[in-house]
Amino acid sequence: MEQNKLLPTEPLIPHRLRMRLIDWVKGPTQNGLQAETTVTEAWPLNTDGRVSSVICVELVAQAVSALSTWRRGEGAKPRVGLLVGVKEAEFSSSSIPVTTRLFIQIDELYHVGDYAVFQGKVSSELAFFCKTVIQVMEPEEEILSKLLTSQGTYPLDKERGNGGQ
Repeated sequence: MEQNKLLPTEPLIPHRLRMRLIDWVKGPTQNGLQAETTVTEAWPLNTDGRVSSVICVELVAQAVSALSTWRRGEGAKPRVGLLVGVKEAEFSSSSIPVTTRLFIQIDELYHVGDYAVFQGKVSSELAFFCKTVIQVMEPEEEILSKLLTSQGTYPLDKERGNGGQ
């Protein structure tokens, strides 16, 4: 794959509608990738034309999800993962203006089994917004479904609207 080719994120992440925040990925490697997006008024945490910088943690998590799908190869479907911890988060601003073009860089620091730790940075052409280290897990769907059911939530298939089929 050409390193600077932009790939749409829709086939790479499970997020949809207003929660699909990243638009493109490029330069995926086994250890990281870059993502791009533009802040819109439809984003969560938008107040008066500015989005809380806390959204940067979610941008990094979505980039990790895209990388995970890309690693599994062509035709792989995105899987639900879990953001299980934020080890570090440094914000340079409390909010980001709507229409700002953002660039996200993620790098895997290490992983053990289904657990991984990633460093992510979010910036625009003019400003740095966030540097964070997040912990993620991507258990097999059967394990995740059992976990959610044991916590009093519905199995993933019911949430997706296909009644477990």
